[in-house]
Amino acid sequence: MTVLDFQQAAAARIVAVYKSGQNRILLADEVGLGKTIIAREVVRQVSVWHQEELHDDHFKVVYICSNINIANQNIKKLGIDSVMNVSDSRLSMQHLRIYQNAGNGHEYKQLIPLTPGTSFSMTSGTGTQNERALMFAHLKRHPLFMCHSRKLKAFLADYAVTYWQNTIDTYEKAVTDCAAINNHYNSDMQHALTSAFTSDPSDIAEQLTTAILNPKGIDNRLKIVIINRLRRIFAKISLEKLEPDLVIMDEFQRFHDLIAPADDEQGMLSQQFLNDAKMKELLLSATPYKPYSTLEEISLDPTTEHYAEFMEVMGFLFHDPSRLAGFKVVWQGFTHALSEISTCGTTVLLATKKAAQEALYQGVCRTERPNRGILDGGGAREMIISQGDILSYTEMQALLDEIKAHGGGKLRDATVPMDYVKSSPYLLSFMDQYVLKKDIEAFFTTEARRAYLKGKKHLLVDQRIIREYLPLPANNARLSLLMDTVFENKKNGVENLLWVPASRPNYKVDGVFAKKQHFSKTLVFSAWEMVPRMIAIMLSYEAERLTIGKLFHDAQTKRGRTYFASREERRFGVARLKDESRDIMCYVSPLLAELYDPAAHIGTDVKALRKMLADKIGPKLTETKAKHRISTSGTAGARALLDVLKLMEGHKTPPPVSVPENALDILVNMAIGAPAVCLYRLLRPDAASAKEAADRIFVSMFNKAESAAIIDLLYRRKNDDAYYENVFQYCVDGNLQAVLEEYGHMLNLNGARLAQEMTDAFADTVSLQMDTDESFADADREKPRIRCHFAVGYFNARLSDDSALRADKVRKAFNSPFRPFVLATTSIGQEGLDFHCYCRKVMHWNLPANPVDLEQREGRVNRYKCLAVRQNIAQRYGSEKTWDAMFALASQTEKGTMPDLVPYWCLTQPNTTAVKIERIVPMYPFSVDHVRYQRIIKLLSLYRLTLGQPRQEELIEVLSREADQSVQDELFMKLSPYYRQQEELV
Repeated sequence: MTVLDFQQAAAARIVAVYKSGQNRILLADEVGLGKTIIAREVVRQVSVWHQEELHDDHFKVVYICSNINIANQNIKKLGIDSVMNVSDSRLSMQHLRIYQNAGNGHEYKQLIPLTPGTSFSMTSGTGTQNERALMFAHLKRHPLFMCHSRKLKAFLADYAVTYWQNTIDTYEKAVTDCAAINNHYNSDMQHALTSAFTSDPSDIAEQLTTAILNPKGIDNRLKIVIINRLRRIFAKISLEKLEPDLVIMDEFQRFHDLIAPADDEQGMLSQQFLNDAKMKELLLSATPYKPYSTLEEISLDPTTEHYAEFMEVMGFLFHDPSRLAGFKVVWQGFTHALSEISTCGTTVLLATKKAAQEALYQGVCRTERPNRGILDGGGAREMIISQGDILSYTEMQALLDEIKAHGGGKLRDATVPMDYVKSSPYLLSFMDQYVLKKDIEAFFTTEARRAYLKGKKHLLVDQRIIREYLPLPANNARLSLLMDTVFENKKNGVENLLWVPASRPNYKVDGVFAKKQHFSKTLVFSAWEMVPRMIAIMLSYEAERLTIGKLFHDAQTKRGRTYFASREERRFGVARLKDESRDIMCYVSPLLAELYDPAAHIGTDVKALRKMLADKIGPKLTETKAKHRISTSGTAGARALLDVLKLMEGHKTPPPVSVPENALDILVNMAIGAPAVCLYRLLRPDAASAKEAADRIFVSMFNKAESAAIIDLLYRRKNDDAYYENVFQYCVDGNLQAVLEEYGHMLNLNGARLAQEMTDAFADTVSLQMDTDESFADADREKPRIRCHFAVGYFNARLSDDSALRADKVRKAFNSPFRPFVLATTSIGQEGLDFHCYCRKVMHWNLPANPVDLEQREGRVNRYKCLAVRQNIAQRYGSEKTWDAMFALASQTEKGTMPDLVPYWCLTQPNTTAVKIERIVPMYPFSVDHVRYQRIIKLLSLYRLTLGQPRQEELIEVLSREADQSVQDELFMKLSPYYRQQEELV
């Protein structure tokens, strides 16, 4: 990605601040404006400075982010090829990785990604077996413990028995091998350990010696303390050995424990790492401190007061005492003038504001979008309440009342929370891990479940309904609105889409894709963890019911393929692209790829395109048939057609006896839309990657039962040998070449790397378990699994390696044109992650209390070249041949004196913008939802005026009453390097 003008200005300002002697600076650009790209340019400029002027021979950048998903997303954007992979091990072990890397040689620039979960926090236990084995490898070499190696090994084993010796051997070899390539490793580690033992106030060396010499006399709690203390010593050594030149802290607001460390061991680690006055630090965050605190939040918890957080961050930025003292004086003057706005007059106020702005600009840069014209708030509307909504509440409360009447146990005082009922139907199906459901299940261990649930059909999903592909009532106003939004009130056949239609089709075509040119995926944010699971299940079932379900209920196709059929082929089809049909799907044909140049026929009707290609292919086909005496037959299949195509290309292959009667039509479709041919045009000349991607993405896609059902519904079922013909037709109707070109433009990669990224993003169908009336009534029965492909949930807050990998897979899949089309998430998807490539609809299942949270959510899709921008660009400049050309013409036509935010984030003439980011806010009638929403919108427009002020909510009321619009505009802090440069040029 090219560094744009406002990003270049920000990077230059940051480097200038570093050179002035201020080593900490906050880049607080509005959500979605590419802070990581600015960081990349800062890395480039600072590394050149260090190499050419400071004569450094190794430039190390530590990148700290909140979790592995954000790290995986952003590491590649920082422009450093050499990445030291230390995040996959405990901090106490990372010294080994550091020395291994140094011994193997390295490039001048090196990136070291860290996450606080592995890098700065230390649990109070004895750690992993691997940690203790590596510590043993070094401690046994220390003079204090050389003579006690056997006893030391037994002490550090803790409870490890079976694999302890193998683990010891593994890390002994690792240390020996590392020392062989870096002869300073062992000596440096022994020196560091001696220093740590000497300075340790608890005399850990003496405690360890006593413990290993007298193992029976050691209390187990003291043993844990000793081992944990050793882990902290090794962790501190690891941090000391990193020695970074630049530290980038992404989503800085998540690292409060680092900027204000507690007075404990973890705090010592943080201070060791960040309190080096020579180390440059770049903080990235649109919300580095809580930018707004409501009076309600302050009354409930005074520590949420945003002013205190603001000053804490300023104290971290301006850590030099004199700089911080000067800032506080200026800021207090501005605060006083604001509080006296009704009496002090605007002249004094604006003068103090200017001084405060200059003081803040010494440590903070922030650029904001010039307008909001691309956002449509018309989706904030009232919902229709159904009988199912009401019965969901009454039946749940009736169940609790009946339980109370029979003793109740833990539920004797229970009532059903109204927010639960508003957020999800079928509560007992989806409330897994919720205390209320666990208590209900515990009560039923001695009671008859069926008796209590009799007549209550709104608490659990009826398994028979799913089994027979029957309509499953939503019974929830929010869910009904979401379904109507996603499936467009059952119009236009959204369930028949396997990918998002191209924003700019290469040619004109009728069909399901033509009706959905401005289609968008949908991103849903909820406060409750049960909601993403529920949405994934309910919407995926509905999509399957509208496709496979139609065939299930068709008298001619029904053959007992129920939803829970144990074998795939009984459900609907299995691997219909196999053998020869799979071969032709994956065949890369240079001939067909050359015959059709998409850029030369933009806007052509597909009928004319077919005729043009038929005129080119027909004579070649006729000539080949005549030369090899090949006949035409209705029974000929994909193998015969593939052999003929190879003969047409000059390959020496045995000619088939006959070819299909519609061979020319199939070859024309292949030239336009065969996945392998389209991929080859995109990846050319990498035929191998095109073939592999066609197999792993499209063969897998069209072999899914739900895909096969769509193909059969749209084109009538053919026998399995001819299924591939309908697949090619679907790819033509879906403008697959244009879809892949747009996707490739967004990924901004080439060749094998582009193919790999596309392949990695393709998502397999997953399944989620849920309770039904049958499984809940019989506690021993396994919960049924529901297939999730149309919609998925992003909700696992318990981060493990497996869940992190799955979450990263979900993010990539949602950012691809392929399914899933709906992503429901909790707050874990609210910050730092991109979901903008194919989504411009954001549904706020629950309204956040703070306006900043609303911005953060919508900032996930309001980003660089987001779907809304591309769809508008295509509408205005779609006659250009490529996406680069479209954006170049848009910039030339619309940018004017604006920064490169136009056209990459927004366009001019917002009132005539045809496609917008849609904010969907479902509101209950006669509820406080309306008032809360209007209040949030009002605060969104004014809260930035009260940046870093106490009692913001009160101040906003005063400003809206006392200051006219022109004064309000003047009070905005102008912290954008680009806009300030432009003002200086005027």
